[in-house]
Amino acid sequence: MALRLPLLLLSTFAFSLSQYTPDWDSLDKRPIPEWFDEVKFGLMISYGIYSVPAWAPVGTYEEWYWHALNSKGSPTQQWHYKTYGENFKYEDFLPMLTGELFDADEWADIFYKAGLKYFVPLSKHHDGYTLWPSKTSWGWNTVDTGPHRDIIGELTTALRAKGLHAGVYFSLYDWYHPLYVGSQPELYVTEVMTPQLMELIHNYEPDILWTDGDWEKPPSFWNSTYFLAWLYNESPVKEKIVVNDRWGSGSRGKHGGFYTEEYSSHTVADHKWEEDSGIDIHSYGYNRNTPPDKYYTASYLIDLLTKTVAYGGNLCLNVGISYDGKIPNIMAERLLQIGAWLDVNGEGIYNTTKWKVPDEQVPVNLSHMVVFNNTNNVDGQVTPDSNTSNIKYLGTFETANECLKSCENNSWCKSFTWVQSTDDAYKHQCFGRTDLYWHPDSEEGHVSGRRDSITIRYTASKLQSKTVYAIITDWPTGNSLNLTSPIPSQSTAVSILGYEGSLKWTGTPGKAGMSIMWPILTVSELPSMYQWTIKLMNVS
Repeated sequence: MALRLPLLLLSTFAFSLSQYTPDWDSLDKRPIPEWFDEVKFGLMISYGIYSVPAWAPVGTYEEWYWHALNSKGSPTQQWHYKTYGENFKYEDFLPMLTGELFDADEWADIFYKAGLKYFVPLSKHHDGYTLWPSKTSWGWNTVDTGPHRDIIGELTTALRAKGLHAGVYFSLYDWYHPLYVGSQPELYVTEVMTPQLMELIHNYEPDILWTDGDWEKPPSFWNSTYFLAWLYNESPVKEKIVVNDRWGSGSRGKHGGFYTEEYSSHTVADHKWEEDSGIDIHSYGYNRNTPPDKYYTASYLIDLLTKTVAYGGNLCLNVGISYDGKIPNIMAERLLQIGAWLDVNGEGIYNTTKWKVPDEQVPVNLSHMVVFNNTNNVDGQVTPDSNTSNIKYLGTFETANECLKSCENNSWCKSFTWVQSTDDAYKHQCFGRTDLYWHPDSEEGHVSGRRDSITIRYTASKLQSKTVYAIITDWPTGNSLNLTSPIPSQSTAVSILGYEGSLKWTGTPGKAGMSIMWPILTVSELPSMYQWTIKLMNVS
């Protein structure tokens, strides 16, 4: 048996004199196809047997329903027994997965209007149920059972008819497959998993292969390097295919193609990456238990998009589909709201690259300070920072308001802390900071504050030389906006996407910093509802 796996691999992955060899040193040198960095905005689509119960505790992954059902005493098990009875099995949901409202063309139309450019529908999640007629999943796929339709095939055709990139998500592992949980789990890899991957590649020629469910075993168990070498060298999609980093325990953020972050606030500095998030606050599968206020707002999702793109990433959202094949209205609405924003501001998102700085904080309303302490932190808008190099002593004052005024009177002062404690050696002393953070020594009873500010996020055009986009998170209320990072030239031109005419600016050509004369508009005159994009031509 020890020789069987290598022999199967050699027969499955026949290599010619190839560019890439089955090792990470070679595979990691393959460039990610350029199209992926240009499109910026994608969508994962979750549909399967779990779409029938469509229930999980709020804030948990609904698509893990079967796994949670088998967890003794779990909330899901308790709810399932109460709702369906203890003898009702997960597979008993199959006749209820009707999909009668599934319309691939309707989905593609919504996605096109939403400004989405690439897609990774779940071809198989961890329950092993496939959304195409896999030869190794007889009786456990959407053609033999449930909707009796090739979901992946129909959706791939509809998406490409709209000029969109169609890919697939694929779970490497399978929770309860007899081979995977048996005494020789490597047989699952060679007899089930690898043939399924080959079916997807040959039948649908996906633009993206988004693997998951890899963490229980190392890449060597999944034969990841052999498969990727074949994919890059011999497959029919070798020129265009994009893959992620989920190829076995220890590979995430190290090997493969783009790196992935999931429901995360992290960014990746030196590699192409993708932020993955549901529209539900923490579920990919559709969860009927999620209340309306636990779906991300359009404002939040647009903010996530602009932050991700400014830091060099792509944003891949997710919609969970109901049992009948319908996109829930609240998710469709969010997508269309983002699409309306992109209709105006998309030039600053698509076909852009990370600029020399991803963002900056610009103080506005300089006469106003937001006062808080650790029990009133303005909903977390101010971040603690223990770095003391940016702190300056302002004096000793009897009241916090005097400390505030002292900070306001110094243009370098962006935030302050006033020590109120009666038994502290620093009693009533006032400290200013040169940034918009506050010191963690601002304990209860002390008072800290900062200037109001807006975030400027930058991207640079790939299509127009020396063109930079500055995306502002809030509309300035004054008549000017100061940017510190762009270096203007004699020919610099400034405009707002969606707003007719150019804006006047002042500054010294060749020196960083410029002040833009800001228009005063009514709400109905704003180019878009959420964030706004300044186009800066001929800057560096």
